[in-house]
Amino acid sequence: MTNYRDKIKEKYKKILFIHGWGFNHKIWEKFARSFMPLENCIFLDLYSYLQATKGDVKEAASKVLRENEGIDLVISWSLGCHLAKEIEALDIENSIKMVYVAYMPKFVKSAEWKFGFDQSTIDELKINLNKNLLKTLKNFYLLIIGDLKNKTFVYKEIIPYINTTNKIKQKNLMLALEILEKSNYINFCKDKNIENFYIYGDKDLITPPTVEKFIKTLEPKSKTIILSGASHIPFISNSKDFFMVLNKYI
Repeated sequence: MTNYRDKIKEKYKKILFIHGWGFNHKIWEKFARSFMPLENCIFLDLYSYLQATKGDVKEAASKVLRENEGIDLVISWSLGCHLAKEIEALDIENSIKMVYVAYMPKFVKSAEWKFGFDQSTIDELKINLNKNLLKTLKNFYLLIIGDLKNKTFVYKEIIPYINTTNKIKQKNLMLALEILEKSNYINFCKDKNIENFYIYGDKDLITPPTVEKFIKTLEPKSKTIILSGASHIPFISNSKDFFMVLNKYI
């Protein structure tokens, strides 16, 4: 009997997963393993692509597509969504299905954008990153978790990833942080008829669920969903709910 894993394998030949800042490509593996055959998956190392292109996200997207032909589904998270947006822009034929998790068009507050981090928070993060990388990552992980009822469980789930992230060159983490600080996709929309899928959590302290209203205005045909009780990392904090909505969409 054909199950969902077989159907996904038949429908999607190459599925690209993109992680966010402060984590590494392994963050998606556990979820993907329960969801689809791993031979179909590409777990992108965001930092290496940004380093290779000296922080040029557009060039990084082009490099990703050149080196990984045949991608037909992209699942991106947090800062990784900005790279996914550039991949989307290059996909002129709309042949790639796009899923954005905790997508924020701009991560730093400004006169035109009231969501996200204060600039002072980013400045402090930069300073602390140079002083004590491990402590900075731990504090960032706590922010990722937010005010959840199951925060202890989520912390235990994500804290092991800190060991591999801590081995990443500090300059690469700083480069990615600078992209997080400067990137602006508020006015980005390749096509008003585009049909993407956006997943948010109502307990997210980084990307507030009210961003969903902005997405609906910019992309009226795209689907958005807010998971109840989910934080900035819903595929771990609320994996069952995340699995259900994603499986239904793709």
